[in-house]
Amino acid sequence: MKVIFVAGIHAVGKSAMCEVVSKELEIPYYTASQIISTEKSSAISKGSKLVANVTDNQNLLIKGVSKILGNKDFLLDGHFTIRRQGDREIERIDVEVFSALHLAGILVITDDPLQISMRMKIRDGIALPLDQIASHQTAELTHAKAVASFLHIPCAELQAFDYEGMKITIKNWLKDTTTNY
Repeated sequence: MKVIFVAGIHAVGKSAMCEVVSKELEIPYYTASQIISTEKSSAISKGSKLVANVTDNQNLLIKGVSKILGNKDFLLDGHFTIRRQGDREIERIDVEVFSALHLAGILVITDDPLQISMRMKIRDGIALPLDQIASHQTAELTHAKAVASFLHIPCAELQAFDYEGMKITIKNWLKDTTTNY
């Protein structure tokens, strides 16, 4: 079983990409928020992308993923950094969380902050300042690379909606039998 973690900030296009690629590669796809919500429906505030208790939510994620683990590969859509609900600061998720998820590789989806802002406005009705989006995206990518290095797993950055690049990267990682994940 290999878990490919697909990361990026809110509204970058992770879910859209995962939906298409999971169908084409016939590999299941889950979102971290779905798994957390399944474990505890009150873990994520309704209508908000801000997180009240990052540590508790990550423990719920680990518990939920452990229930899914088996002999199948899957994509997991989530984040390496979260904007906290109380002070709106960016918090890095502890590397031990990702270690417990048994990741085989990390894909970080990035895009132009203006494009992300427009998708946020349409999807969530929220317009964040572009510098806030850019700094969050930088923090996400930086932390993802640090986690990948710590876990000794591959990490790739892809432009939003590069479906072909995503498929090729995932296929290569899944067929790699020399690495024991």
